[in-house]
Formats: sequence, C-alpha cells, structure tokens
Amino acid sequence: MTRTLRDVVGSRDLISVRPGDSVRQAARVMFENDVGAVVVMEGDTLLGIFTERDALRFFAATRRNPYIVDVDAVMTPVPVTMAADMSADEARAVMLARGFRHLPVVDGERVVGVVSLRGLDFHGSWPE
Repeated sequence: MTRTLRDVVGSRDLISVRPGDSVRQAARVMFENDVGAVVVMEGDTLLGIFTERDALRFFAATRRNPYIVDVDAVMTPVPVTMAADMSADEARAVMLARGFRHLPVVDGERVVGVVSLRGLDFHGSWPE
C-alpha cells in the first residue's frame, strides 16, 4: 500500500513558533519536542521554516545573540510545501532532488505537519 504524507504526519500536533519568537525559543521548542524543524506561523499563515541547519548556521557562524534575534530573521522564508495527498515515495524523490531534509505538509492552505527525509525512510511505501 502506498502511503501518503497525510499518513506519515498522522494526528501529531503541528509544532510551530511565531515570527517574533527568539532563535533560542525556537531551538528550545525543537529540543523539547525532539524535532528537527518547526514551522513559523502567523496565525494560520505559513511564513517560513526553521530547521536544525538554520540553527547550526546561526549558532556556529555568527556572534548574534539567540536571545534577542527573532527566528524570522534566520528562518527559510516561504518554504516549498508538499500536498498531504502526495505519496511518501514522491515526496522523498522531491526532497532528495532539491536537497531538503524537512518540508511542511499542507492540505489546501492549511499546514498539517512537517515531514523529514528520515521520517519518510521509516514511513515509506514498504509492505507492513
């Protein structure tokens, strides 16, 4: 049976931060929820995605203070999204081709979750 991204994200809560949250707050949310990325939302509107890679670049490459820099200053703005009805295999192929490790999943205009390349490896279309 081919799984969709809706199957992969399931009923898990959407982990998000607001654009005015600090980089430190966003990193803390990622740590507390054991996720590699959070979406940056203004209400129901997707503004960006903040990933482990963004955090590493920020912390390792700058002397900016993560307590006072807002996450929207270092997030990836207007991220590529994937439709919830896309198959896990199709999503994996897109992510590999484009060099992404995390992408938001949308159902119409609504963000329903975030998939990771590693998560797709575990939830692909292999037989159960």
